[in-house]
Amino acid sequence: MCFHKIVNCRQRGHYPLSSLLDGYQCARQDEHISYGASAAAVPPFGCTFSSAPGQQNSLAVANEEGIVTIFTTGEKQSSVLKEWQAHDNAVFDIAWVPGANSLVTASGDQTARLWDVITGDLLGTFKGHQCSLKSVAFSKQERAVFSTGGRDGNIMIWDTRCSKKDGFYRQIKQISGAHMKPEKYTPQTKKRRGMAPPVDSQQGVTVVLFCDENKLISSGAVDGIIKMWDLRKNYTAYYHNPLPLQAYPYPGSCTRKLGYSGLSLDSTGSRLFSNCTDDNIYMFNISGLKTTPVAVFSGHSNSSFYVKSSVSPDDQFLASGSSDHHAYIWKISDPKQAPMMLQGHSQEVTSVAWCPTDFTKIASCSDDNTVRIWRLNRRPDGENSSNRDPNLVGWTLRKIQSPPRAPVTPAKGPGSERAVSLASPQPAACAPTGADLPLPSNTSAPSAKVSSPRMPYSIQQWISRGTSPLHKVLTPVLQGPSSERRAKRRLETGDGSGLGEESDGVSELYPDVKRSRISVSTQNEKGDLFSLQTEERLSSAGQAGTGKENSSPRTTDWLSVISQRFKGSAQPKSPNGSSKRHDARTHSSPVSTSSPSRPMKKISCYFVKRTQD
Repeated sequence: MCFHKIVNCRQRGHYPLSSLLDGYQCARQDEHISYGASAAAVPPFGCTFSSAPGQQNSLAVANEEGIVTIFTTGEKQSSVLKEWQAHDNAVFDIAWVPGANSLVTASGDQTARLWDVITGDLLGTFKGHQCSLKSVAFSKQERAVFSTGGRDGNIMIWDTRCSKKDGFYRQIKQISGAHMKPEKYTPQTKKRRGMAPPVDSQQGVTVVLFCDENKLISSGAVDGIIKMWDLRKNYTAYYHNPLPLQAYPYPGSCTRKLGYSGLSLDSTGSRLFSNCTDDNIYMFNISGLKTTPVAVFSGHSNSSFYVKSSVSPDDQFLASGSSDHHAYIWKISDPKQAPMMLQGHSQEVTSVAWCPTDFTKIASCSDDNTVRIWRLNRRPDGENSSNRDPNLVGWTLRKIQSPPRAPVTPAKGPGSERAVSLASPQPAACAPTGADLPLPSNTSAPSAKVSSPRMPYSIQQWISRGTSPLHKVLTPVLQGPSSERRAKRRLETGDGSGLGEESDGVSELYPDVKRSRISVSTQNEKGDLFSLQTEERLSSAGQAGTGKENSSPRTTDWLSVISQRFKGSAQPKSPNGSSKRHDARTHSSPVSTSSPSRPMKKISCYFVKRTQD
């Protein structure tokens, strides 16, 4: 199906153009394996269509072992037209000379080379970078001038009309340290005039792209800034930090993945699409003054600096590779719409190229060592995955996006910070064997709109029921939205009366003589062990459990018992005097409330140093 036929159908109202995206398919005859010098399959790194008149069906692909392959992509199938060894190292990027049958390769051998595609002759070598070249780009209006960016942090401008020196072309302009990220707490060393900064102190340039004959856009690996350079300005090598014409700072929230792997422009040169390694594609309007993105495309994955994107010839759609083994297509006017997935690759999809003169043709490269040509074919009615053509090796599906999670509003209970679900009680580490625990309740998590959910009946009954020597359990901590609704945690050892439901936090769980101490201990985070203890009536002093961390003596001051036990005494003697630390709010009680004669130590000391009986 030709592009003009699709446009005519769209104009007659038969099919909207976006509805045709699910028709992209890759047949077996359009799948090609990328081979290296030793006839072993290697991953292709870059692919691009020619813009020369009559040669728009020519696709150039470069791979990891420096081999360049020219494919001819007809209307029904594709085939290899030409292949040669361009470099003895990997070719990371490739660019056609505008309107000509020649191209430039950027390699890991620190050089760029100009090739005649018809004859396969080498027309020139460009030497000047100190590390691998990662990107090469031409201006649409100029055939002799192109730019390269490398891992050495430098951007270089080349002109094939200049004379060679020692058999190599030399750069006519250089931007040193274009995306150098300043190191913190490291004093900058003084640079000598005319000397570029050392390579290891710079950050790599990942992409260069011409927006017109005088302006160049570049991105780096870690600085998170897209920069626009005015090539009419003289950026000399001894400048510490070259000042760009415009800078677009990183708009996301990630603190580490601040690099860009691909840049692409629409046909008008006003909208810039940048593949960021935070799994987003940001669209900037570079014709205006705003430096924030006007749209964000998400749904794919990007975990390398090889994933690139391409804009459709009608400027309506954006295609990109992805690290999740798929290629994706978004509608530019509707970024929030779920993208279409081109499925079929088994490894990361790196470079994606949309044919500039044919909407129905897309090329993709993948780490599964294959190059695929995707063609737009309208599916017959009723066709699905069950009766798919067995000759297909790639097809298109709409990505199913999970619905956004509703924000949970914290419950505003007294003393609570966040709402959590009521968990069924579980035996604690110190619970006795055969502890009597209630059956797990089927209580669901409280709604975000409920501030204080009512305690389930099964748990409430379990807490408030009477205790006996047979019920020696550890009362669980109920996780609820209000701290005043928490059950107090203790180890029961007596046979007294049961625990009442807590009302004011201390009145029903503690004797009156201890109110002042508990009110103070609840203010301290380290005192939670005592603020969460529960009291009960104990049957006799001899039956009081010893050796338990949370046990409580009977008819005596609990702190005095601990002090006497620490001394080795069996039973403390209460002095006749009244306690000096007695709270004025407490009433008289038959229980002696006197304090021990020795100074009171920190409560935690007795529990840390006390030996087990």
